[in-house]
Amino acid sequence: MLSKFTLSHLRFTFEPLETIRIPRMNKGITLRGAFGTAFRQIVCHDLRADCAACTLHPSCPYGTFFAARVPADSDRLRLNRDIPRPFVIKPPLDGKEQYCPGDRIVFDLVLVGRAIDFLPYLLVSFKELGQRGIGTGRGRFCIRVVESLDASGGTERIWDEESNLVHAPQKRVIPAEIQRNHPGRSNSLRLHFLTPVLLKDRDQWVKPFFGPLMRRLRDRIHSLSYFYCGETLEMDFNVFGESADKILSKPGKMEWVEETRYAKRRQIEHPLMGYRGVMEYEGDLTPFWEFLLLGEYVHVGKAVAFGQGWYKIERTSEQSMERAATGGDL
Repeated sequence: MLSKFTLSHLRFTFEPLETIRIPRMNKGITLRGAFGTAFRQIVCHDLRADCAACTLHPSCPYGTFFAARVPADSDRLRLNRDIPRPFVIKPPLDGKEQYCPGDRIVFDLVLVGRAIDFLPYLLVSFKELGQRGIGTGRGRFCIRVVESLDASGGTERIWDEESNLVHAPQKRVIPAEIQRNHPGRSNSLRLHFLTPVLLKDRDQWVKPFFGPLMRRLRDRIHSLSYFYCGETLEMDFNVFGESADKILSKPGKMEWVEETRYAKRRQIEHPLMGYRGVMEYEGDLTPFWEFLLLGEYVHVGKAVAFGQGWYKIERTSEQSMERAATGGDL
């Protein structure tokens, strides 16, 4: 269905030069906030300017990456107030609050489509951030290595401390490759939400029931594909949503969690909240697999750039998965 949709899956490895203290629950909040500040200070011509009113916004790397808005000549999705950021941070899930010299901080950054063109800016921003420090007390760090991953988990080194040379990643992730590496299909699956997922349905915050989950995932992938990959999602959106509503959703152990992010530049607090845990689904999942597999990369719901809405697919029945793959009885 999506022939032009591409992702770049990068993995950063930092080593603290001093003790770094960052929140335990979602380190993506700290990483995204500090990264955005460093990026803007490097590329912005006027740090006091309002991005929404800036005349340089269409050509500004910061505007494209962190304050994206619908282009004036867009023939689709023109009524959107803004568009999704073309990146997702997959934060460390180790539960640690303190990192000391000799430790490693490893996290992933997923870039959608043409966002990979900003790779040099990203590396410079993170190197600058390492000199300034992050977290409580501003602990400094250095980047040891940056790798690019493919859909099977294979890696290539695109930057390391020793050479200090940036190599354009040869490994890209496309839907066809993701599906080749997940050939099994079943009529039941389990989603493990690693970070809080926040979905709204009929003006209510809801658990990730299959209907609301797939509608939000459909809309997100459509916007990302159109604005960053130059491809429109050709499908019947209403039929897709109605079919998703027919899938049985069985909440497992789901908990509501909250934390607050303080935006230093704007001097306001942002509550980050959502459901975390396990959901199970049963029904004809055939029309949804491409979206579900992509969702592992691009996340779903609110605040995904901070790492929210990250899930992993866990098949609930290996036997049914093998039966579906072979097309017959075992």
